[in-house]
Amino acid sequence: MIDNYVNAEELKRLLSTLVVIMVMLAIPGLFALIVVPGLRNANEPRAQTPVIPVLGEPGWLDPTEFPPERGREIPPVDPKALITASPELIAKGKALFEKNCISCHGPAGHGDGPSAGTMNPRPRNFTSPDGWTNGFDLSAIFRTISTGVQNTSMSPFDYLSKQNRMALAHYVQSLGTFAHGTGSAGAMEALSKELAAPGGKTPNKIPVSMAMAKLEQEFTAPPPIEASPDDHNPGAEVLRKAVMDPARAAQTLVGTTSWQKGPKELAASILPDIPGNGFSVDCATLNSDEWKSLQEELLKLTEK
Repeated sequence: MIDNYVNAEELKRLLSTLVVIMVMLAIPGLFALIVVPGLRNANEPRAQTPVIPVLGEPGWLDPTEFPPERGREIPPVDPKALITASPELIAKGKALFEKNCISCHGPAGHGDGPSAGTMNPRPRNFTSPDGWTNGFDLSAIFRTISTGVQNTSMSPFDYLSKQNRMALAHYVQSLGTFAHGTGSAGAMEALSKELAAPGGKTPNKIPVSMAMAKLEQEFTAPPPIEASPDDHNPGAEVLRKAVMDPARAAQTLVGTTSWQKGPKELAASILPDIPGNGFSVDCATLNSDEWKSLQEELLKLTEK
């Protein structure tokens, strides 16, 4: 029927125009469907990598989820057992040396580790008796390991336990064939006192979730601070005016005892945190007699 109105050439032009219009309309639609969501998501913050809790030091309430663990006994430390070299101490010292000292002092203690070339002065050669800053007797090596050497790359290793520092000192002495000695009588007496420990017991350890559950289980809320409906004495009337949330007000009073000393102390305890502490903003309008009546009423209710 359309042939009655347009010829074939005009119809072809109309169809071509219609196709162009459809394409032009489709382009914004595709842009909205494909490009716009990508632009919107491009500025979204990256999803954070979930943090896996790591084990920390034991304590009664540790911030990580430790399994419950009973405290254990720590035996007393006998200084003589640490001052006297033994195969066990030297073996432990060797393991510590390989972990902490090889990069500077080298595997055999010659001061030729991979990092030695960048240091001035160079790391100590433990196989030679020459040039030791603090000396090479046992007490001197222990002190050097504990405090380091100023103006050198030798930093303190005081984060190691005293037992481990003594094991490391014994191993350092074993690297040299010359006589080292233990130190003067005074130095060895001081070292013995430093190493001695009476022993003790580590505390019980529970995870935070268990601690929170225990606290909730053991918590007993104080009775709400509110006057009896039949009580119309001045203190009760002031109490009704001053208290907005009886349960929260009771919890506020339990948290401190300074308000019990007098009306001024009561006002100082209440006013700064109103209304979050359960007391009404009307407390700011109370006169001195009303504060006195309020304090007497609160003492009467909390003593029950």
